[in-house]
Amino acid sequence: MALSVDQLTAGKVLGQSYERVLAHPRTSCPIAETVDTTMKGKGCLTYQYILLTALVAKLVNPQIDMLSLQVDDVSEGAYAPRSLCKDVIYPFQKQILFNALDGSNPDPLVNKPARFLRLSKANAARGDGKTVLYHLCDALPSLKAAKDVQDTLDYMMSKLLVVAKENEERQKTVKYSIQNANVQELHEFLSDLLDQGFGGAALVLAAYALCLIQFPPKNEYKLIPHPVNQAGTSSQQKSDLDIELKGKPFLGIELKDKPFTSDDVSRAAETAIESGLQGLLFVSGRHAGIASIPTYFSDVKKKYARKGFAVGVIEIDELMDFVLVTNAKNISATEILSAVYDCISDIGGTVETQTWVYSKLRSLG
Repeated sequence: MALSVDQLTAGKVLGQSYERVLAHPRTSCPIAETVDTTMKGKGCLTYQYILLTALVAKLVNPQIDMLSLQVDDVSEGAYAPRSLCKDVIYPFQKQILFNALDGSNPDPLVNKPARFLRLSKANAARGDGKTVLYHLCDALPSLKAAKDVQDTLDYMMSKLLVVAKENEERQKTVKYSIQNANVQELHEFLSDLLDQGFGGAALVLAAYALCLIQFPPKNEYKLIPHPVNQAGTSSQQKSDLDIELKGKPFLGIELKDKPFTSDDVSRAAETAIESGLQGLLFVSGRHAGIASIPTYFSDVKKKYARKGFAVGVIEIDELMDFVLVTNAKNISATEILSAVYDCISDIGGTVETQTWVYSKLRSLG
């Protein structure tokens, strides 16, 4: 039978570590090299969550096996790290640590490195991930005493706190810089952003900004942007940008900054219908390379119109002109730019994307 880890106690363990580190940052621990390697590894975010979750779980319940990843693990110390990570670790890093561990996926251990029964050198991994996996397999079992586990947690927390403070300062700088932003500056920012592409992230951010204007939260709309190029990362995901009205599915926005076909539109429309959406809007970016959208997609639009389901296809610049012109007097450029900056982590924006947006917004001050 899998061991339990009380989530309330886990939250207290994290909070206590945070308070200790605020007063006295820890500069070493018994497995410092492993923590350093895990934190620096490229593409090792899931392993970072695995490590932090294991440390907290071990302090809550000393009987757990820190290498265990699933309740079905044959180890006597098997437990459920995924739920602990999702319900306790992720919210803590988002709310207290300013997304020091990225905030794009609220269920971090759904990713492949955490889908094995336990950490093992036999698990599939490559590059930095393989190096980190080997480090964790060797180092975690060596943590026997509670003090060693606590010291390691505090050491990792110290590193996360550095990132958190940097993120907090950048957020403050951005909010100060955009406090007097106007609609013209918002338009120029979105246009420059769309030129960058950033692997589709620019289109998501721009569409999110425009939809915030067109479907404001004050009118009971809720916008849910999803990680770039990771369709279906959530079982609740209906499109790239889901819009709810009064808590119910309303509109799906599919965002394509690369070539797409009428078949792609059809597949997305079927998913949208099954999800209970009232309509689906395809928005093409500047890098989609489609010359005549109205003509190319007319047949598929008619097909779904006959089924009583509305499908629209529009270019991002047309959408931008419509939204900014028709809402010009009601737009708070400051609020929209701030929301765009906060959204970067939610969609898994790269460091390059974050740096560019930060620099551009800072220049408005």
